[in-house]
Amino acid sequence: MKTKKVSILILISLSLITLSACNKDSKTNQNSSNKVEQRQQLDNSLNKVDNTNDPKVNENISETNAPSTISKIVGRRNEFIEKLDNIQKELDALPEKKDSDAGITNAMRSYYGISYDMYDKALNEIYDLLRNDLSPETMSDLQTQQIKWIQEKEAAANKESEQYKGGTFEFVAYNSSLYESTKKRCYELVNNYMTD
Repeated sequence: MKTKKVSILILISLSLITLSACNKDSKTNQNSSNKVEQRQQLDNSLNKVDNTNDPKVNENISETNAPSTISKIVGRRNEFIEKLDNIQKELDALPEKKDSDAGITNAMRSYYGISYDMYDKALNEIYDLLRNDLSPETMSDLQTQQIKWIQEKEAAANKESEQYKGGTFEFVAYNSSLYESTKKRCYELVNNYMTD
């Protein structure tokens, strides 16, 4: 009786294994035929495009494959110069500006920190616009320049603050240097990469 049960279990197991193997082969064959059909459709589509004598289609194909050679953004320079000028007007109207000009260290520290933040946001906006609109070649060169500029900006700010190490003016010198460098860089990017 025990051997009958074992024999039945073995028979059932073998049947299940055989069925699952057949099912896998069926799915593999189905996937293969789907892939063949997809490949034929793709080949047919490509042949239709290749055999086209329509000049408009060929013109559009060559236009989309042509490399972008934009080295300056047209028509945005005045807009951004005005934005940058308005930032300085806004900064000049801050209460911290008056106290900063009077030589109050905390006001100077605050004023130059705010000034740096505002010009840094403007710089990021300008850089994002350039990244989206300039050709890849121009952008690659600009990216290299920008990395170098960031290193120089940080080095200059550290050098300025080192003169006042441990003093209350240390952070004023640091923030002031960052603000001046970043403001200057904003105008450089606008003037070098945008036209009226």
